[in-house]
Amino acid sequence: MKLLFLIISMLLVTAVCAQNTAKDDILANYKLSGSNICTYIEPTNVTYTNAPKGYKPIYLSMYARHGSRHLSVQRDYDEPLALLRNAYSKACISTLGKRTMSVIDSLERMAHGRVGELTVVGAQQHQGIAKRIYEHFPELFTNNVHLEARSTPLQRTMMSMINQCVALKGCYPQLTVNSDASQHDVWYMDTQDAIAYKYRKTPEAVNALKKYSKKMINPHRFVNAIFTDQKFIDEYVKPTEFMHQMFTLANMAQNEGLNIDIYDIFKPDEIFNMWKRDNYKWYIEYTFNPLTQYKVPYTQIHLLRNIITVADTCLMSKNNNLTLRFGHEVDLLPLACLMKLHETVYEGTDGDEVAEHWRNYNIYPMAGNIQLVFYRKAGSPDIVKIMLNEREQTIPLKSDIAPYYKWDDVKKYFCDIIAKAPKE
Repeated sequence: MKLLFLIISMLLVTAVCAQNTAKDDILANYKLSGSNICTYIEPTNVTYTNAPKGYKPIYLSMYARHGSRHLSVQRDYDEPLALLRNAYSKACISTLGKRTMSVIDSLERMAHGRVGELTVVGAQQHQGIAKRIYEHFPELFTNNVHLEARSTPLQRTMMSMINQCVALKGCYPQLTVNSDASQHDVWYMDTQDAIAYKYRKTPEAVNALKKYSKKMINPHRFVNAIFTDQKFIDEYVKPTEFMHQMFTLANMAQNEGLNIDIYDIFKPDEIFNMWKRDNYKWYIEYTFNPLTQYKVPYTQIHLLRNIITVADTCLMSKNNNLTLRFGHEVDLLPLACLMKLHETVYEGTDGDEVAEHWRNYNIYPMAGNIQLVFYRKAGSPDIVKIMLNEREQTIPLKSDIAPYYKWDDVKKYFCDIIAKAPKE
């Protein structure tokens, strides 16, 4: 008995030690600190739960964020680069600052005329997702399988859609494809329900973020590592703003596929603290949490309703189907929270604790996606499983076959959620 107790204790200790802290993750891979400009983490060594005996996939529904892009505003390149060039012209820049200026200049040149557009990395992300759909669900692809694809009318989302459709067509040439990118579909794919959206900026949320930002961000050491003259700093530099700009650009390189980085302009703790601040901001503004009165994810009720309606229509078809939608992280994140996928569920107000329980790099990286895969067995109810970034998810719904659930139960669960959306 004592030996059994010792073995169990050792297993428990091993399990606890195996759970990385957020700091472990970030310091092992600085790219994870990018928040909404973090590149997609391709799943490796993923083992999916077998569907119940006799069930085969017949329909896949997806909402995906566009893939890696250039920064969406030109001044995010221009302002810090102009400041560095000014310091260089006045001989007020360090050797580290000069090297950094050279990298930022390269990033700006790559993005010039392409601001907000998909990069080669973004195209590859969506090609990879498409190929894994084909590999993981081969029974879905039959002679009559049909794909409907919709995108918001922006270059980065349209090109993401095109890359997935072309990759799927390459995997299965018999696939029939209908795609569109129109303002016609924006009302559900990239529209924030106005009633719920206003709760993002409650006084409690604004004050909490302001207080936590002040605690996390100390730009003094960083600024003095880049610039060599205090008078120049006092006259030209807004330290906190400049540190944020440079942190964004440091993270941006991963979306260009460059084999260079400038993370070394920061200390490891500075990287971790800036990520914690950004993680907290996204958590406050888009999840179910007390600071925003548990309201913001209801911004996506139109998108969730569309997922339900289109699924019911496709499930009535005699053919297998795919529905692919391409939008943005400001929709993907609250949609995942609205569904209460287990990786998104946490209710707290302390930024440090949020970082340990809710980590944004697992939820809405570039090319982040939610997939609902539907299965059918003759004479039995249709079932569905939900995946976030190709990882199986559970939802707070009783099921003896989780992560599979009866579609009728999930549909009722979703409809009950929609019914609770704020009305005023």
